Formats: sequence, C-alpha cells, structure tokens
Amino acid sequence: METIKQLEARLLFETKQSNAFRFKRNEARSIKEQKAWQTLIDLADQSKKKLRTKIEIMKAGLKKPSVRGLKTVCTRVVKATGLKVDGTLKKGYKYIKGGKVVKVAQPKKPVKKRVVKRVAKAKTPKRRVVRKRKVRRAA
Repeated sequence: METIKQLEARLLFETKQSNAFRFKRNEARSIKEQKAWQTLIDLADQSKKKLRTKIEIMKAGLKKPSVRGLKTVCTRVVKATGLKVDGTLKKGYKYIKGGKVVKVAQPKKPVKKRVVKRVAKAKTPKRRVVRKRKVRRAA
C-alpha cells in the first residue's frame, strides 16, 4: 500500500509527463504523430484522475469526524451562533460559568471628529515708510 506522499509524487510525475506530451504534440508535424501524442496524453490524464481519487479517499479516511459540539444539543440562539461547526468559539464570544456562551461587549472607541484645518492666509509684509531726516545746517 502506498502512502499519500508517494501517491502525490506519482501524481506530480504524471502531470509533468502529460505536459511534456502536450508540448511534443504541439510540435508534431504530421497528423499521425499528433494523434499518437494525444493518446498518450489521454492515458496520462486517466491515470492522474485515478491517482486523485485514491488520494482523496485516503485523505478522507484521515480526517477527524466533524464535531458539532454543543451546537446541536443547545437550542439557545447565542450558543448556536457563538460556536463554529467544529465546536470552537467564534471571535467575540466567551464561556461563562455553567458552560454558557456569551457575546463579549466590546467597548466603543471614541469617535474622533474631523477638524477641518483652515489655511492661514499669508500676510503680505508691510512696506516700511522711510522718513526723510531733516538735516540742520550750521549757520
């Protein structure tokens, strides 16, 4: 009996091989050559399909059966909505005493008001008035 890794390796090999066959089919010059490559491609695709089904069957056997948890037992809406299919808690829920599931009230974040910043107008520089000095002349 082959392991899953061995089957996946064979599947990868078959895929590479069928891709090579497709490449050679496209390069073939005569119709007979193309048909021969096509039959090889079809055979490779059939074996890939068989390998995929084998891998899926083996993986299905390894999976744990899905646990419903308390979801099927409890009729309370909170408990049913607070649990995932596998029985674990969803985000935002918690257990309290007695095995009850309660939604956690998250504190509201304060909403920051957007303040529109006013653009200050650039002040034009004042022109300096230069006073003319009176010159006293000595008499």
